[in-house]
Amino acid sequence: LRVTTEDLFSRLPGQPDEIILAVGSDWFHIDGDQHATTKGTPQDTDGSPAEIMVTGCELARDHINLLRQVAPVKVVLMAGNHDRSNALGLLLFLAAWFKDAVDVDVVHNFQPRVYLTYGTTLMGFHHGDQTPIAKLGTCMATECREEWGATRHHIFFGGHLHHEHVQEIGGIKHYQMPSLAGTDRYHSRKGYVDSIPGLAAYLVDKKRGVTATLFSPVMKGLS
Repeated sequence: LRVTTEDLFSRLPGQPDEIILAVGSDWFHIDGDQHATTKGTPQDTDGSPAEIMVTGCELARDHINLLRQVAPVKVVLMAGNHDRSNALGLLLFLAAWFKDAVDVDVVHNFQPRVYLTYGTTLMGFHHGDQTPIAKLGTCMATECREEWGATRHHIFFGGHLHHEHVQEIGGIKHYQMPSLAGTDRYHSRKGYVDSIPGLAAYLVDKKRGVTATLFSPVMKGLS
């Protein structure tokens, strides 16, 4: 994570006003005290549930400390289907840890879809396992009526599927983000081995919306 983040930093075209970080999105891979998802599907893990929870929170904290060296950080929740409760715990942990930090803003919004406005762009964040992409434009226009009318660019960021894909649909542009995760037993057996793991950053201009995407692939032996 540090290597790919620093690689993205090295290719920034200038100093950003802020960095928006979506946390969660199957960050812990499992939920609760069993080696299973929120719905109870068994998962391959390396470590006990307690170890994964603690180290996951500490890694997210350290990542934010790295990001804030470049620009103020705004944190939003993107709770995933693997670890919906643990993701909420992560957001509460980060809110408590950075409660006195003037350059870290943890947004207390625990809804399935979280919205932020930057300049002329209205951004939505969702994991991608619940709301169909075709309905996101209607959701955004309904849940953020004033912001929708006051902005020109309407975009959504999603995770869940571990590969990169961009499409314009229902009045929005949807960015399916890649994943840093490697291939586990389930994905290997199903043949889901062709996605390139890596970290992506999307550059949003105050007037022109998303103007560029940066991608740092995971190199063997690095992360």
